[in-house]
Amino acid sequence: MRAAALAGAAGCGLAAAYVAAGTAGLVVAAAGLAVLGLVAARAAMPAALPPRRAARAPDEPDELREYPSYRRVREAVSWSQVSPRHFGSVTRPLLVRLFAAALAERHGVDVHREPARARELVGDDVWPFIDPDRPRPAGTAAPGPDLAGLRTVVNRLEELWPND
Repeated sequence: MRAAALAGAAGCGLAAAYVAAGTAGLVVAAAGLAVLGLVAARAAMPAALPPRRAARAPDEPDELREYPSYRRVREAVSWSQVSPRHFGSVTRPLLVRLFAAALAERHGVDVHREPARARELVGDDVWPFIDPDRPRPAGTAAPGPDLAGLRTVVNRLEELWPND
């Protein structure tokens, strides 16, 4: 009802402008109504919300907030259980980079050029998780790797790349 009243008033205003000033008056009045309509539409819109910050995990100590790289690794590993696609597109490439760095630094082995030697060093149980030549899974229905397998991968990485 209110919209019909506003449309009628706008029509009467446009007609009055045409009668008073001709085509030029009609154009000016139409432009003014358009500006008023845009201002009213903007006023009716809610204010922009600030970007949401990721919620801190309840077990995350406050001092870890300063380590965004650690948080990204932890999130990639934790989300990898959701689907094989997530594991193959996010977590495996991350693990490949981490293992490649550890093997290159500690053993002088290039994962991409010496995959047999890399497999020997990381073990047959971990290799399927970090094999850079393994194709990415396409499916999303099945869950990703289980927590025990991921724990084995992370423990092996820590064994290969101990903190000095």
